[in-house]
Amino acid sequence: MARFAAQEPTGTLVQELEVLVRRAVFKPANALVGHLLQSAADRIDSTYQPKLGQVRQGRVACEVQGLFGRFSLVRDYYYHAGKKQGHYPADAALGLEVGYTPALARILCLEGADESSYQKAELHLAETGGLSVSARQIQRVVQRVGPDAQAWQQREVQPEQCERCDASVFYVSADGTGAPMRAEELAGRQGKQAKGKAKTRQVYLGCVFTQSQLDEEGHPVRDWESTTYVSSLDSICAFR
Repeated sequence: MARFAAQEPTGTLVQELEVLVRRAVFKPANALVGHLLQSAADRIDSTYQPKLGQVRQGRVACEVQGLFGRFSLVRDYYYHAGKKQGHYPADAALGLEVGYTPALARILCLEGADESSYQKAELHLAETGGLSVSARQIQRVVQRVGPDAQAWQQREVQPEQCERCDASVFYVSADGTGAPMRAEELAGRQGKQAKGKAKTRQVYLGCVFTQSQLDEEGHPVRDWESTTYVSSLDSICAFR
């Protein structure tokens, strides 16, 4: 701050100023999030009813990382000797994924969606959000969350479980294209090459959204935050 006040402003100094201000803003925000999550964890632990075979082993501290930084969280640990499994009720209730808050875990999965660029995701997070997460940790979160997300996407949903929509128009669109894949992902697949070798695998993408109004020129306006995307490497019949 003193350098910026004493010197003629330049692009480099302005960049340093913005980074310093971001750190200053993040510090109290991080303390607030840590305090709120600790209070929530204490409430969860005070009301938790252990399942048969679970024995409380005491309080255990861990380091949690969120959007604004790192903080310590202390919570109860239970162990099931028969199953040889441990359990932190607060972690499960708060949605913590391997030490990351739900908001940060979601960003890590979005940034790490392309498995070939975890290093790029690490650099992008550092530059855009001031988040220090290694490429290996991003990969770890993606691999942990991915199977659950895929299972959720493929779940059978009953009509009564869906939220009602009052929008006047509902849009559904889909398309497919060939995506380059590693050799092991193409084993046994017929391709368009001269010898029948495949270089790509068909991937499908679906999109749904709603429209409730028109703009001043009478053109449809997509409803804010109404868009949902779904993708799949399954056959076209399964995708439909």
